[in-house]
Amino acid sequence: MAEHRDMIDDLIDIQSDWRAVSNPLGNIAGTLAANPEDVKVFDPSEYKGRPRANSLFCVRVAARDEAACSRCLDVCPVSAIAIEGSSVKVDDSCRKCGLCTSVCPTEVFLVQKIMAKALYDKVARVASAYEQCYVTCTRAMGCLHRLPKDNEIVLPCVGAMSAELWFSLLTEYDNLSVYLPVGICDKCRTTTGEECYVNQIGQAEEWSGRSVGLEVDEAALNHEQTRAYKRSQFMGSMANAGKSLVAASNPALAGAAAVANKIKRHSNQIYEMQRSLERTVGEKTQANRRRILTQNRKATLTALQAHPRLARRLDLKVPACDASLCTMCGDCLKACPQHACDLDAQGRFSVEPAYCVNCGACAVACEEGALTMVSCDPAALVVVDEEAERKKRAAARQRAKIAEAKERGKKQLNKVLDGLERLADE
Repeated sequence: MAEHRDMIDDLIDIQSDWRAVSNPLGNIAGTLAANPEDVKVFDPSEYKGRPRANSLFCVRVAARDEAACSRCLDVCPVSAIAIEGSSVKVDDSCRKCGLCTSVCPTEVFLVQKIMAKALYDKVARVASAYEQCYVTCTRAMGCLHRLPKDNEIVLPCVGAMSAELWFSLLTEYDNLSVYLPVGICDKCRTTTGEECYVNQIGQAEEWSGRSVGLEVDEAALNHEQTRAYKRSQFMGSMANAGKSLVAASNPALAGAAAVANKIKRHSNQIYEMQRSLERTVGEKTQANRRRILTQNRKATLTALQAHPRLARRLDLKVPACDASLCTMCGDCLKACPQHACDLDAQGRFSVEPAYCVNCGACAVACEEGALTMVSCDPAALVVVDEEAERKKRAAARQRAKIAEAKERGKKQLNKVLDGLERLADE
């Protein structure tokens, strides 16, 4: 259904048309006149980075068992990752595709340009301002022979975004699409990329109940800003029109400010969610090990806090202990990089599902076979929003007071009516 237009929309169109008339060639004339060496062209290396590895969080290293995890080794298209003893190394043959960062459950591999939180903010910023947000890769963008548009998020490979990150974005935005021309992956040397992003996006779609769009034709790409964003920008420019030239030269336009505030609110929600979780289960284990939340898990838990009904869609495995086999050796605790597992003073095993990244390293490390991976209770993944609960309780008390006042008023009115009726009878 088409949105109802009003005078503001007409003014926005007039403003856009006037700009087009004032500059009919756009930036073409400036580009032709410029020094060819100064003209910026698409550079794939700007979107790539060689990952740095922190072996302290490696599941395989912590469990001291090759069977614990091999996800990064399996996904690397050029076998550039080596895990030996207590070290994780990335050699010079690395293609900088970022696939290892998306599949590693404990975020061992760090690439500053595609860290989960920064990537979430970048996509959210675009999805909030444009009708469509496109996620694409350097290879696809290189085929376009131009710089990326403002609503095109360029990754080394689309597979560099994890399932948890896709899920958290899909819960808030329904205008996410992947732009990949037909056959673009067939000749790519990142041979594992296509399978990786298909699995990641498929998992996120199953969890969220929403779909990621796919565009294969450049001519069909939509670079229009949303109506709400245009209106906010226009009203912001009108508000700034009467200010001094210095202030107007860098106006804090309402549309951009609204998007920035939205991103800031999400960051605050992550912080408050983590604080609520720590207050509920404790920051540390019985052995005084601080529990660790990955950036991807923070995004997922924050999404579930806002949409708790989706928790039942996530079938995540956590360890369950057979007390009759457990010797309380503590090997499971040593194998858990997130310190999600715990043993109390009586030697009873427990796990905090919110912190558990479902890697299964603890079960592999348990030589007695006391641990098995089972589906966790979905409710355990929903962190209670204390502020929302406080407001809910306050609203309930207010409703109760109103209902009580109504009941008192009704009784008093009935008394008055009864009195009047008796007077009428007399």
